[in-house]
Amino acid sequence: MPNLYLAGMMGAGKSVTGRALAALMSYGFVDLDSEIEKKEGRPITAIFSSEGEPYFRDVETRVLREFSLKERQVVSTGGGIVLRDENVEQMRRTGKVIFLEASLPVLWERVCQNKNRPLLNTPDPKGSLERILKGREKRYKATCDFSVMTDGLSPESVARQIMGHLKQ
Repeated sequence: MPNLYLAGMMGAGKSVTGRALAALMSYGFVDLDSEIEKKEGRPITAIFSSEGEPYFRDVETRVLREFSLKERQVVSTGGGIVLRDENVEQMRRTGKVIFLEASLPVLWERVCQNKNRPLLNTPDPKGSLERILKGREKRYKATCDFSVMTDGLSPESVARQIMGHLKQ
């Protein structure tokens, strides 16, 4: 079986759903953001503040490439993974891409208290979240094999929906 890549906005539930899906399928679980932090020896916020987003995206691409060589994994990607064509091609070559959708109010509710979101470290974080969502939504939809709306669902429910799609 191929890898399963969970893509979507920050707060869509990629990490929590990924853990639940991996457990249901007896797959390994990888959180790319956690792996980036391990490799860099510092939090993503520190990477963004000292090196900038382009450097972070370079590291993200390298870490994705490394983990995509393994099989039978559920991979929780960073929200911006789809911004680079090479990342999209790598994920599609080695697995299925699943877009976890969530509405703006739900995304905001899930991320508004988290200060570890470098792209929301602005005077208007909710406005930034909305702009990022509008800028990426078409890309997520064009990239994915299928999508699942996560609003109001537990990670386990989302994982079961994903499994249902995979069986079709």
